[in-house]
Amino acid sequence: MTKESGLRRLTLSESRVARLVAEGLSDEQVAERLGIGVMDVSAELAEVFRKLGLRSRTELALLAPEGPGSGQDTGKGDAAANEGGGDNGG
Repeated sequence: MTKESGLRRLTLSESRVARLVAEGLSDEQVAERLGIGVMDVSAELAEVFRKLGLRSRTELALLAPEGPGSGQDTGKGDAAANEGGGDNGG
């Protein structure tokens, strides 16, 4: 199995944990960000490692398609900043 096919086998929860860990967050930080327990993060991460055949957080970070610090694809901050801030005045 390739790493790419392994990535497709991850659950949504595992994918979220994997992305945050790849960005460099600790288990505690991931738990706080996702609103889950640290033990849940550890269990999800163990499954990610198993499914992808990884042995370390470094390997996970290197596998991440966009690399560490790239989890800015939500655009939430930009959308909120741009709402109601236009120059449509008069």
